[in-house]
Amino acid sequence: MFSTRALIGTVGVCTALAAVLVASASPAVRTAAADSPQSCSNPVQIGMLGPFTGPAASIGSDQLHWAQFFVDNWNKTHKLQLALVQGDTQLDPAKASVVAQSMASNSSIVGLIGPAGSQEVTATAPILKKAGLAFMSGSATNVSLTDGKLRGYFSRVVPNDGVQAPTAANYMIQHLGAKKGTTVMVVDDQESYSTGLADIAGKVLKKAGVTVDRESISQKTTDFSSLVAKVGNSTKVVFLPFQLSSQAQLFAQQLKSQGKKAVAFGSDGTFDSKKFNVSGSYVSFFAPDVTTIRANRTIAAAYNKAYPGGTSPFGAPNYVAAQLYATAATAACKDGKITRTELRQALGKVKLASTILGGPMSFTANGDVAGARFFVFKIANGKYTTVS
Repeated sequence: MFSTRALIGTVGVCTALAAVLVASASPAVRTAAADSPQSCSNPVQIGMLGPFTGPAASIGSDQLHWAQFFVDNWNKTHKLQLALVQGDTQLDPAKASVVAQSMASNSSIVGLIGPAGSQEVTATAPILKKAGLAFMSGSATNVSLTDGKLRGYFSRVVPNDGVQAPTAANYMIQHLGAKKGTTVMVVDDQESYSTGLADIAGKVLKKAGVTVDRESISQKTTDFSSLVAKVGNSTKVVFLPFQLSSQAQLFAQQLKSQGKKAVAFGSDGTFDSKKFNVSGSYVSFFAPDVTTIRANRTIAAAYNKAYPGGTSPFGAPNYVAAQLYATAATAACKDGKITRTELRQALGKVKLASTILGGPMSFTANGDVAGARFFVFKIANGKYTTVS
């Protein structure tokens, strides 16, 4: 994704939080001492950076709700208490940097969930690393984020684009007719998440002998007619690694309106059954639909009771992020106090035997999920069905 992502909507998400950090905070605030000890007799404060308002609010609220859902349930049964501190980024790197600085200067905050978008992680990384904070994303997938420069600081609970792009490309080759003599149009939206994913997918397709027609649009584009006109009979798939599902919807609709046979194939940034639902299209995603996993029936029902209206696969990875922090904080608090350094070090050692994502969770040295994989969904009548 987010990488990600995507959806237009607003939601009131400020309740039941320990504190609220607004994006209007001053960027000139000093960074707090990285190792300022905090008492574990008080709630251990974990910041959360996400797009809780703005064009991706529906995703951000789902991410926030799943993290808060874990925290609320943890606090009911554990002496060590946790508290989330919300920071609204609106999926904007500039706003994310302001909020990151505010959190970095708050010595009570010992770790962070987020940011959501790869471009936000890139923008905030220097601030958060300097402050000694661990930061863990539930949706940022750009490969370069775990190239070693942020080792010991940044991690993510979802696979990177190096896993997603081959998954999507190989599915096109094996199931959608992409082969030598055919074409796949690859359209990026000029953001780092999108261009990185497009680059990798293009390489896999070219290696298989597929002709790649590489195109580019901006996130403000709404008329794709000129690009759609370039889709010929040999074009089997149009790959749309966008961050806005509304754009994937428009592109897919315009393909059909011009009578094109090519299949639209979105990425995790377009995963939204309400906004991208053209039948016959496909989407690759970094997490399963946790509501379809038999072992999750009880927890899914409890979540839907706490937060009516359903959920998307964007949310649940943040439950796991909160779970990882809770486990690490428990280890770091053995002496009754916790520092940012202690939490970072403990986090790198955490290994969960199972999670609601359907498997174990641990990190590589650079902060990627060990053994991660992507999933492919097919859209039919507005419903997403797992096909790979």
